[in-house]
Amino acid sequence: MGGMGSGGHNSKGRRTVEGQYRLDASDLKRRGLTRNGSVSHLYWKGSDTAPGPSLKVVGGENAITLSYAWRRGDDLWQKHEERVGLHHHARQFGGCETYFLCPKCARTVKRLYGGGVRYLCRTCHGLVHASTQERPGSRATRKNQKLRRRLGVEIGLGDWIGPKPKGMHRKTFEEISARIHAAESEVYDDMLVLLNRMQRTTERRSARIGVRERPKDFWR
Repeated sequence: MGGMGSGGHNSKGRRTVEGQYRLDASDLKRRGLTRNGSVSHLYWKGSDTAPGPSLKVVGGENAITLSYAWRRGDDLWQKHEERVGLHHHARQFGGCETYFLCPKCARTVKRLYGGGVRYLCRTCHGLVHASTQERPGSRATRKNQKLRRRLGVEIGLGDWIGPKPKGMHRKTFEEISARIHAAESEVYDDMLVLLNRMQRTTERRSARIGVRERPKDFWR
């Protein structure tokens, strides 16, 4: 696998959680990899020109072992093996929840990300969620669309929300409708911020052009 996170999976600005390959503790538990002696190979989907990464996981009750190959850019492939501790937390009503212990900071986390040579937690890799790098209007637009889908109505801004879906409580419908209106207000506010910014930029450019083109005083 090409450097786990290197090569086309990072967006502009800071690297995002969504742009990295990841391991989920709950998924490994479902696969039976929290039992001693269990072995499995995990694969990720790649692109048309490059296969996705893969790794071997040797399971265990208190730790798993990851084995994989990595490289940086066009360097030679190198083998890497890492032991990752597990923590099992008892649930209130029975059973237990499984977590990873980050190999670098030892924090208890549900997911590890391949943002470099090692699988580490989001904090150790310096990853952020893609939504934190969006404009407020973009986040509000996604929220509006998600809520409208719950009501089964047309996706857009300012479109009619009713009638209430069959089987939905009136209070629930009114709460979702209020959240839709609030999200749309955020979108419009962000549009206004952008328009004002564009106007100020245009005015500054016009002012600079006016200064350059102003005729010189006759006596100078």
